[in-house]
Amino acid sequence: MSYRLKPGSERVEQGIRRVAHEQFAQIAEVIAAADLPPARQVHEVRKCAKRLRSMLQLIGPVVAEASSENAIIRDAARNLSAARDSSAILDSVRRLKLPPETLAEAEAALAENSGAQQPDQATAKLLKAFGRDMRNAAKRAKEWTLSAEGFEALRPGLKRSYRKLRRNFAEAMRTGEEETIHNWRKSAKCHWHQTLLLDRICPDVMDGHARMANRLSESLGDWRDSGLLVAALKALPEDRLDKDMTKAILRAAARDQKRLLKKAERISRLLTAEKPAALAARWSAYWEAKEA
Repeated sequence: MSYRLKPGSERVEQGIRRVAHEQFAQIAEVIAAADLPPARQVHEVRKCAKRLRSMLQLIGPVVAEASSENAIIRDAARNLSAARDSSAILDSVRRLKLPPETLAEAEAALAENSGAQQPDQATAKLLKAFGRDMRNAAKRAKEWTLSAEGFEALRPGLKRSYRKLRRNFAEAMRTGEEETIHNWRKSAKCHWHQTLLLDRICPDVMDGHARMANRLSESLGDWRDSGLLVAALKALPEDRLDKDMTKAILRAAARDQKRLLKKAERISRLLTAEKPAALAARWSAYWEAKEA
């Protein structure tokens, strides 16, 4: 399935409905795939949900129900976050390149901790409820109507989302607070998805921009996951893991977070160097050239 609009071969409204249909269909397919582990199912459907939400934010200014639909998908996906976080915590401790013995003990302790895992049966119930919500949303998506066409249907939402990325980046750099970095991460993910949607206006340029946005999103996502690991370690019973070992892992996680933030800052300075109006004007010119 292609998460791409097709300027020159379909109207924007047709493309938006087509992409929405594809993402909702993929969610249904993943939930129905009995051979997939629940953790993998959660990962895949959450990706689809984020793509849908990014698209809704792109068309928000020209679709009356976009805000409410975005909230519905956000709230439904939020119920799956605990299952996703369990896997992310273990991935984070593995990324630290700890000595094999330390890694094995940390993995065992985290897996056993009641806060670091969710039974497959419980996850399956959550996926079933999520699937029901997404089927209802898919029906409504067939009626999404845009009040503008061509790039003018996308320009306001693009500028708003990109401006939000720049603002959240600046705020994160100014305060260094966890919440501001979290907002930066979310807006980076949204901008990456919107770049993918518009990739076909000029693939030679957009592919590079998308790769940069993806690297930013991944760096900030890994930063968040390291934070989840820190919280999970601190939540372990005091006698579950050797204190010196715990301190060593916490120090390694802190170094990892510092490295990831520096990397994200470098990428974000390049990615957001252009002002919103200038970026929108350039992408509009690509769109018009593609449609000519």
